Amino acid sequence: MKTEIKVGLVGFGILILLFFGIKFLKGIDVFNKATTYYAYYDDVSGMVESSYIYLNGMKVGYVKKIEPIGDRAEKFLLTLSIDSKIKMTKDTELIFFSADILGSKALKIEIGDSDEYLTSKDTLIGKVELGMLEKLSSSISPMAENLDSILYATRNILNYQTQNNLQKTFANLEQTSERLNSISNQFDGLMAAEKSKISKIISNTESITSNLKNNNEELTNIIGKIEQITDTVAQAGIGQTLNQTAETIERLNTVLGVIEKGKGNIGLLINDEGLYKNLDESAKKLNDLIEDIKANPKKYINVSVF
Repeated sequence: MKTEIKVGLVGFGILILLFFGIKFLKGIDVFNKATTYYAYYDDVSGMVESSYIYLNGMKVGYVKKIEPIGDRAEKFLLTLSIDSKIKMTKDTELIFFSADILGSKALKIEIGDSDEYLTSKDTLIGKVELGMLEKLSSSISPMAENLDSILYATRNILNYQTQNNLQKTFANLEQTSERLNSISNQFDGLMAAEKSKISKIISNTESITSNLKNNNEELTNIIGKIEQITDTVAQAGIGQTLNQTAETIERLNTVLGVIEKGKGNIGLLINDEGLYKNLDESAKKLNDLIEDIKANPKKYINVSVF
């Protein structure tokens, strides 16, 4: 073999190795079949061509190309190369996230639940996940606004008039404290003066409780007798008697109602004034007749002797 052919074969081999080496360094697996997809983003800060694409932590593809869209690059079109073995549904999302604390960007796939699958050159749903610094910044921003509001309110509170009011308040608190101390001293003096009386009250209380304790059995017997009395009263049929009394009163009310309405002889006597007058006149005439008979018996008794 001629030297020129040998040099050519060696150079060709070097070129092949260089080609595969560059692809390898870019994260491109030339031995696995890949499918092309697309995605749109408004901002691709931190993303470069050959950025990795992950699925559940495993590298399954890379960014093949980034192209601006519009005169002012309002959007960016990403051309993606993803392992053909990965079957993605139409609701699959491509998340742009921070891969580490330093802010390196990468993409990850979150496969959805749809029954329809994407085909080659379909478009994925592009979303952005806030990184640690972005989340911290978004959390600090409202805190800073609240702190600014607090400082502004504090500045308004601590004006000259408010400071005077606070001084007056502290002075009043000091006077109140002195009064409380005075009341406490008076109370201590009262307790010292009435200590003997308080001791007697306590001793009397102890005596009462002691007597109750000593007569516990007698009190128990008394309570038992009271219970027997209540049982006897309950067994005496007081409830039945009360019911009968109620029925009697109800009947009496009925009779009185009949009399009041003028029904029956008693009702007529009570309510008929004419009948009452006639009876009264008849009684008077009968009385006069009796008196006349007593005065003139011969007038009414005629004795004949045959």
